[in-house]
Amino acid sequence: MALAVLAAIAVAVGPVGHLFTTGAPTEHGHTVTSTVSTLLSGNFLLISIVVSVSSVFATQEQSPLGQQFGRVQDVVEFRRSLEGVIDHDHAPADPGRLLRLLVGDILERAQALEASLADADVELRADLQAYVETLGEESGAMNQRLDHSDGGETLTLLLATLDYDHDRQINDLRRIRAEHGDSMPEAADETIEEMLRLLQYLAALREYFKTQYLRETFADLSRDLVFLSVPSIVVVSFVLLHFERLPSTEPFIVAIHVLSLTPATLLGAYIVRVAAVSKRTRAAGQFAVSDDDGTDGIPRSGND
Repeated sequence: MALAVLAAIAVAVGPVGHLFTTGAPTEHGHTVTSTVSTLLSGNFLLISIVVSVSSVFATQEQSPLGQQFGRVQDVVEFRRSLEGVIDHDHAPADPGRLLRLLVGDILERAQALEASLADADVELRADLQAYVETLGEESGAMNQRLDHSDGGETLTLLLATLDYDHDRQINDLRRIRAEHGDSMPEAADETIEEMLRLLQYLAALREYFKTQYLRETFADLSRDLVFLSVPSIVVVSFVLLHFERLPSTEPFIVAIHVLSLTPATLLGAYIVRVAAVSKRTRAAGQFAVSDDDGTDGIPRSGND
């Protein structure tokens, strides 16, 4: 994305800009130097901002030994609690396998719940059928994304969960239990409660992957911006000091402008990427945005 933006800037400043301007480039030497000087100052400002953001993330990692031990305990307790629900002696440590295990267990329980209530009233069976179909589609989409990746990268894991709407599933499952709880046996209610817990575990995992992705992205941004900004600052500073002795051809001036804008373009590309991921992964909770048709969750049966 950053390369495409830089190419567009080069075309806009060079050939396109030349169509609307007259005179030789040497007549605009003062304008060029002042513009490049401003961009050079902006590059220093970008570096200071990114260093400040990176310092915030680094500070969060600097915690007392007790807090670090607490983090480890939280992970161990999470795994033990999850293993108790899915009835496995050991939950996979590989994130991709763990996601497959979770969504597969949720879908199996939903299908077993539908089969156990085959003799229930029409409305309950219709709601469960619609719920299981939606759950199966989202589970299949997640597994398909994991199959086409190595399953190890944080971004890959996060993207695989984008279309798995656990908040909607929690909301719909709780609605089914609230509306048809009186006609369900106790075993069905226990199955629903276990499914709700598993969906909450899945929501927590996605938020964890999202946090890890943001941390890795800002670390990569800091590294890439330093590697890109330092050479850019050196070259632009050299051009400003020796501008009168350098060729003032249009391609050279365009190249200097593009080089000056490279750090800002890189920063913009990272911001767009983070914003897109953050928008697609709302914070986990039990509030679900209504569909475009105004319905709340799965299709309603009957005349509702």
